[in-house]
Amino acid sequence: MKFRKVLPLLLIVAVVATIAVACAPKETAAPVVDHFASINAIKKAGKIVIGTSSGYFPFEMVDKNGKLIGFDIDLGNLIAKELGVKAEWKDIEDFTGLVPALRAGQLDLIIAGMTIKASRALEVNFTTPYFATGQAVLVNKDKVKGMNITKAADLDKAGVVISVSNGTTGHFAAERLFKKATIRVMDGSTTAGLEVLSGNATAMVFDLDWIAIYAIDNPAKTFALLEPLTVENLGIAVRPGQADLLYWLNTFLTEYVGNEDYMERYDYYFEAMPWKADMPSG
Repeated sequence: MKFRKVLPLLLIVAVVATIAVACAPKETAAPVVDHFASINAIKKAGKIVIGTSSGYFPFEMVDKNGKLIGFDIDLGNLIAKELGVKAEWKDIEDFTGLVPALRAGQLDLIIAGMTIKASRALEVNFTTPYFATGQAVLVNKDKVKGMNITKAADLDKAGVVISVSNGTTGHFAAERLFKKATIRVMDGSTTAGLEVLSGNATAMVFDLDWIAIYAIDNPAKTFALLEPLTVENLGIAVRPGQADLLYWLNTFLTEYVGNEDYMERYDYYFEAMPWKADMPSG
């Protein structure tokens, strides 16, 4: 009798358990995360879009055939080769337009002699440095005739005009260091350099390597003050949220900077400078 009473109870429990299992929410599989999403997107597109701003020699220049060349251009092309894609360059004349273009998704990278700065790092992610430089001064000889100019501070006088390229660290350094001179902001280093060459400006503050080469090219009209006003590191800018691309670039730069290939390019652009024969005359 007892067995007969227990059996229905067992059947009820079994039915309830079966219904509970059937009604329980089914576990969904965890979403597959692509930890290399940015790199895979670049590979799928077959190209990496790199922003630069020509006129900053010997980093990014346009030769007499209209081709982009330079230390940065070689770096970007090598990055594309390592990724197995083509490099598509976008030459943006206004340096200040590079970061907005990157953030808008129009670029994958910026390689444009861009100094690593905390203020810029609020908008982009920077790689480890690939080049160290500093700010120097280009001076028009005629504009300082009769003046004893041996250092940058000697130019901080009323009536002196200092040209700078808008949005660059030379622009920021000049505003910080020259309180009495007039700061004239120009669009691009080429335009700022021409202000000095033509005598419209007394001097220009810009990256040391650029200033040194410009003075060599124009010895009759200019001279350079090459004691660095600042110490700066150049980096590649990446859009925030692309950790895989940033980490890969850092790994690439760790292997590249200082190796034989890097030193050959350094010698080509900064020491031997045969590229100068390919630049437009005038």
